[in-house]
Amino acid sequence: MQLRFVLLLIIAMRVRGCECGGDWPSVKQAWRNAPFVFLGTVDLADPDRDSRETIFQEQSVRIRVDQAFKGVTTGQTIELHEGADDCSAKFRTGQRAVFYLQRGGAPGSLVVPWCTRSLGNPARFGDDLLFLRQLPKSATGTRLSGEVDLYEDSAREAFRRVGGVPRVSVKISAPNGSTIVTKTNVDGAYEVYNLRPGKYSIGITAPKGFKIAFPVVEGSALSPSNPEPRPVARDEAEVELVDNGGASAGFVLKADTRLSGRLLDANGDPMTGVCIDLEPLEGRGESGARFFDCSKTNGGFQMEMMPPGKYLLVARDDVKVGGAKSTSTLYYPGVRDRNNAKAVSIEAGKYIERLDIKLPSDEKRYQFTGRMQFEDGAPAALSTVTFTSPRQGYTETTETAPDGSFGLSVLAGMEGKLDGEMTVLAPMLTSCPEFKVGSRIRGMLRFMDARAISLSSDSDRKDLQLVLPSPSCKTWPPARNPAHQ
Repeated sequence: MQLRFVLLLIIAMRVRGCECGGDWPSVKQAWRNAPFVFLGTVDLADPDRDSRETIFQEQSVRIRVDQAFKGVTTGQTIELHEGADDCSAKFRTGQRAVFYLQRGGAPGSLVVPWCTRSLGNPARFGDDLLFLRQLPKSATGTRLSGEVDLYEDSAREAFRRVGGVPRVSVKISAPNGSTIVTKTNVDGAYEVYNLRPGKYSIGITAPKGFKIAFPVVEGSALSPSNPEPRPVARDEAEVELVDNGGASAGFVLKADTRLSGRLLDANGDPMTGVCIDLEPLEGRGESGARFFDCSKTNGGFQMEMMPPGKYLLVARDDVKVGGAKSTSTLYYPGVRDRNNAKAVSIEAGKYIERLDIKLPSDEKRYQFTGRMQFEDGAPAALSTVTFTSPRQGYTETTETAPDGSFGLSVLAGMEGKLDGEMTVLAPMLTSCPEFKVGSRIRGMLRFMDARAISLSSDSDRKDLQLVLPSPSCKTWPPARNPAHQ
């Protein structure tokens, strides 16, 4: 059930952190419960930015009704005001959806309700419009429907819907033992009307090269207040249809891919607890998906259901030299320099196995030590310090101590820069207005960057100083210092 709620919240409301419970309504139930139902286009969204940036901002939205089904007229303009919280829907100009809206608190106002089906699929032959465009006939009797959708965790956008998957065989097993077989249409949807009330099992066979990630059940009478459904496999779902009711059983598909291997130290012995990322060659955006696994006791790691493409494997192992401890980049098959890394090609339906990443031996390193502080001299505790060599794709990262001190071990022969970063929760900016955060936004997180220092790792470096472009703040816990309270 939790997967279903997470899926639908991402798809329909684009929220982060908003928690919902209960049974998600089917298209038929949503149409019954909402006084205003229509296919619409967002003519204006202000501000018009990625939902990652607007999640905690108010937004004004103007929507044009393209096709009315209930409570509105075609061509009408709908004005919405979305709140500055993680449960309010956020929109982009040009976005289309099937809207299921409720009355707002103010006279004549409409709202996008939380934690229910409020935004539906605008595809011409998707589950929503299949039902709505057949009204009033489709409202009579039972309706069992669903969609088979392909999703991928892309480098630019995590959990991105690619589209419906056509011509997938759907097997519906009835309570009396009979079987109904149908296929998904061009938009990946199917529907069956006038089945007898009762429990039904629905299963599909994933097309070659794809794998079922999980089923999505909507509008089923099965709930905690009713007898629990029997346990079902990942490739099937169970629903209960009531008299004149509507339920949905859909399936999320992903590419059937897998990569596995081992992480070994310089002597060839397994390493435990080192995390390995799969980095797309085209790079990952701020909201892109991350594929990773951490090595087990035998050094083994495994990743699956990533989109086909070319990738680099990047491990991040801890390096200790003297008093310095830092985390270092390591590329497959076992090099620090990205230019010497070997790419792997992921293809749907094909598995890559027995890849070994081995730490290099006899590395020469130098120690970089110093202090990170605010511009008034207060220590910047629990911040991140990173040495980066863009040409070699190499980084060495550590955290500052409570007194702002840091130490890291840098591979010899690297040219790059040393910089520092402090992460700030957005609500803290109210009590710390002196903090000069940059333009980067990640949900509730804001960032302050220290002035970078250009360096080459040709010797040990001591007494390095990284300075944040802000004075300290007494109410900021990491920056507290008796001298500044």
